[in-house]
Amino acid sequence: MRYSCHIMRRVFLAVVLTCGWLVPGFSAQAPYRILLTNDDGVHAPGLEAMAEALRLLGEVTVVAPLENQSGKGHALTLGSAIYRTDLTLLSGMAAVGLTATPVTTVKVALDQIMIPPPDILVSGINRGYNLAMAAYVSGTVGAAREAALQGVPAVASSRAYTASNDVGSYRAAAEMTARIVAIVKARGIPKGVWLSVNVPEGTTATLRGLRLTTQGAEAGGTETFEMNRDADGRMAYRGRFVEGGTDVVEGSDTWAVSNGWVAVTPLRIGEFADGDLDTLAAIIK
Repeated sequence: MRYSCHIMRRVFLAVVLTCGWLVPGFSAQAPYRILLTNDDGVHAPGLEAMAEALRLLGEVTVVAPLENQSGKGHALTLGSAIYRTDLTLLSGMAAVGLTATPVTTVKVALDQIMIPPPDILVSGINRGYNLAMAAYVSGTVGAAREAALQGVPAVASSRAYTASNDVGSYRAAAEMTARIVAIVKARGIPKGVWLSVNVPEGTTATLRGLRLTTQGAEAGGTETFEMNRDADGRMAYRGRFVEGGTDVVEGSDTWAVSNGWVAVTPLRIGEFADGDLDTLAAIIK
């Protein structure tokens, strides 16, 4: 009988330690809390694929613009009400759509929805690269920048623009991005830094792996404008952007994706040109 009671006590103790029951002040390890957003809109298949991949790493909360907000950079929604729509993704996961830019969506999420703040923000997956200087105008990257400004580690994920735009076409990029999130979860990243991830076409078997890169110095693509006349007679300019670039410097993000690598580019808050301060001090008096 004493032996049986000893076994029962050991089993009970294991349950207590696993579940955190009946021990004052004890709590089980808190889940890793992930805020997921994007700029393509809450119904975008890239967000759906990213949500599925992140569920293996923690507790995912989806708050994204209700409609497509591509190219909004760090723009804010000002002077108008921001409406909320609660909905369900195809996977069955709950999500919130806001009538706001990506950056304002993050602001609202951190102020009203995820309290306390999440352990990490993931933005994407964007349909189309955000390479080199194109990161400046990207709403995907803008959302990650805003998180970093508020002290939340962040990862922005983009993949090559392809004709395919269903959930399956984003799965390789989602898996590769989830690998990076797992690294951040385990090791962390410096304060004020976020990671911009660009994934080329391919599968997890054909992609060469992760490559830490520098940010390319060019535009990240070519933008042109065409002038024509609308049906009502007005002259209009319409822009066309073709992603990619000619930066062949080994180690840059543009070089990496063109050679089959997943480019992981660390970006930092602030544009202060400290290296030029002495030069400018001589002429600005």
